[in-house]
Amino acid sequence: MNLMQPSGEYSLDEVREKFKQWRNSRDRGKAIPEALWEAAASLYPAYSLHRISKALSLNHTKLKHYVQNISPNPSVPTASFIELDVAQAPLPFKGIIEMQHQNGARMTMQIADSSDLINITQQFWSQP
Repeated sequence: MNLMQPSGEYSLDEVREKFKQWRNSRDRGKAIPEALWEAAASLYPAYSLHRISKALSLNHTKLKHYVQNISPNPSVPTASFIELDVAQAPLPFKGIIEMQHQNGARMTMQIADSSDLINITQQFWSQP
């Protein structure tokens, strides 16, 4: 089962449709094919694990396992750390900040006022 588009990307709707087709034609009790798991896992990080597992009715833990085993796309640059010096930013600071913790938690904030930015980010990073 080849689900890969020529661009190498999947949409959530396309993968949802493939799961729907498989579920409608499968024998009960049959395991989800590897190709479907891989297609679901490839949706991350464009979509959160929660959103993928909910949309596709998948076990979140098993999906996370597949995501962790997929090699990162070399054409997509990743940053391990970006320093944001809020003190140097023009006030009031406005914008969107996305963070991903090493435990897999993700947070996106739309900042309209920078007054609580430091407190919020410190709470996020202090989680185990």
